[in-house]
Amino acid sequence: MSSLKRIRSMRVTSENKGFTLIELIVTVSIAAILAAVAAPSFTKFIDESRDRAVVQQLLKSLIAARSEAVVRGTTVTVSAISGNWANGWQSWIDNNSNGSYDDGESIQKSTAVNASATITGDRGGTGVSSVAFTRDGFLNDSAAIAISYRTSPEYCPRDRNISVSLTGQVSISERSCP
Repeated sequence: MSSLKRIRSMRVTSENKGFTLIELIVTVSIAAILAAVAAPSFTKFIDESRDRAVVQQLLKSLIAARSEAVVRGTTVTVSAISGNWANGWQSWIDNNSNGSYDDGESIQKSTAVNASATITGDRGGTGVSSVAFTRDGFLNDSAAIAISYRTSPEYCPRDRNISVSLTGQVSISERSCP
């Protein structure tokens, strides 16, 4: 008899612990709205990270080339692949002194990641597709070089300028936005 009372009490006190269809629909709807709001912010974050990575990669390549020039005691050049910085760049030593890159002279090669950005080099109004450092770490040029990274479509806060002084110092700065 006592077991029969216990069974009856279990039936009376046990409750269904599932979700109703309406509760499930409301929960899924709220999750979808939150995902729709967060997606544009996440895309913007990815684009900003990609732009920062390209600029940092170029900056590090220039600094490494200067260091290699001092360590190896020879001129090291960083040049745009196919004359366009947006295609990427390579560090190399001109072993045969012909003034151009040949197979086997490469130290490091990097490809740009963001195809929609433009990267241009400038020396006093003249386009530049290479930067060379002497064995003393100085810029092997008559004027400082500025390399500009510009997003497309233009998004000024992500744009950067890389400067190479005559002493070989490499620095980065944000673009002055209007």
